[in-house]
Amino acid sequence: MGSTILLAIVVALAIRVAMHFFDKARIKNEVEAKGGRIVSINWNPFERGWFFERNERHYNVTYEDRSGATISTSCKTSLFTGVYWADGPKIDEPPRIIPRHRCAKCGYAINSEWRACPNCGHALSAA
Repeated sequence: MGSTILLAIVVALAIRVAMHFFDKARIKNEVEAKGGRIVSINWNPFERGWFFERNERHYNVTYEDRSGATISTSCKTSLFTGVYWADGPKIDEPPRIIPRHRCAKCGYAINSEWRACPNCGHALSAA
């Protein structure tokens, strides 16, 4: 009986440790998918506002965004729900439309239908 209880405690602890590593990988993938780089991820079991949430673990995360700014925030995650940021996502999404044309004089991104650059006024040649 005593060894069964001890075995159950060891198994529960092993599962919790494994979940910690899965959570860290999930958070890292979320940040890196948007161009960021993880500085640190620390477990915070008593995060303000999310205390006693069911089956979710809370972490304090510090990362560098694409521009190099260091951001510290908190998030919660679980095996099936993904990552939820406390302050909303801080990493800007990459631009959806990449301009193909640039002004030869100033490098301003321009629309192919424009006749002159709105930034410097340089007349554009017909493409």
